[in-house]
Amino acid sequence: MKRFLIAAFLLTASISTGLAQSAPTVSPAIDGILEVFKTHPLVGIGEHHRIAQELDFYAALVRDPRFAAEVGNVVVEFGGAARQDVIDRYVNGEDVPYSELRKVWTDTVGWLPVVTAVGYPAFFAQVRETNLGLPPDKRIHVWLGEPVIDWDNLKTHADWQALDETRDIKPIEVIEKQILTPRKKSLIIYGYGHFMPSVPGSAGEKLKKAGWRDNWGEKIRRDHPGKMFVVLPYGGSRDKACAQDVESRMTDWPVPALTMPLKGSETAAKLRICNPIKAENFNFPPGLTDSEKQQVLAFEADAPSYADALLYLGPSSSLTYSPYIPDLYLDQDYGRTIARHHQLQTGESYPTYLIKDYTRARKVWP
Repeated sequence: MKRFLIAAFLLTASISTGLAQSAPTVSPAIDGILEVFKTHPLVGIGEHHRIAQELDFYAALVRDPRFAAEVGNVVVEFGGAARQDVIDRYVNGEDVPYSELRKVWTDTVGWLPVVTAVGYPAFFAQVRETNLGLPPDKRIHVWLGEPVIDWDNLKTHADWQALDETRDIKPIEVIEKQILTPRKKSLIIYGYGHFMPSVPGSAGEKLKKAGWRDNWGEKIRRDHPGKMFVVLPYGGSRDKACAQDVESRMTDWPVPALTMPLKGSETAAKLRICNPIKAENFNFPPGLTDSEKQQVLAFEADAPSYADALLYLGPSSSLTYSPYIPDLYLDQDYGRTIARHHQLQTGESYPTYLIKDYTRARKVWP
């Protein structure tokens, strides 16, 4: 769990440690991703979570007629496998009561306390709309990657924590059984931390003992070399002047754009400067030497360079968070449900938010 919390911060951090300058190739993003599928059965988008422009891009991608024809599958982190039958019926056009459909993004393990951005259920709706225009055997299949959970049977934080430790099992099972074995292709939408390799060396060994587990993405790459291509969306920077300098090199890019490779490019070098990695942002477990801490910092500073391409969705100043699902503040019974989830996940009471906290528009970098 700690591993993913750190990775979440690093999503908007440096793109590469490589300082060599190399010219990337740039293409319209949908064209570029579909081209990648010609050589890789798996294309992962390592999202930042909740950024509206990323969620809009997923919807645009599945709307493109080539996606259903050439790919046809999506594995997502924002749905629980216990409700696979529900999402199957929904995206194939059946009538599904909203109270039942909502369990798809509510019965998840790792989202605290649940999936909260409206862009995620909107993605399911977009797949449904796309599928209604296709014959049944040509429709897009959505695979839910969160492990099965029965919240009614969970009584303590320890119960939830034990299940959380199994999160990597389900996506591997789905990808291997439903995609790779039958020789199919799939888009995979997960937080970028899940695609990260493990910290090497003695520092890595100590981190594993402290609970930093291997990510499923690393296991897929190890067991199925060359099968997965990873895309990292551009997340901007808190340093506005630095972001503007980086983006001045992107003014002639299409929006959205896919650019590759990352490592060694001028864009990568500039982004590293814009987003320095600082020790105070890490909660190191006990037992690491100063040298090992520096090993971790150096490794994490290079984190996004483990992606194969950068997805540019617009300048830093334009990035916004997807609005909250209104159920969070309109449905009191649902509010009590997610408050219980939060208590089991964290051992703490769910915070009280004002309505304006839910409804106001929010920029990623104010």
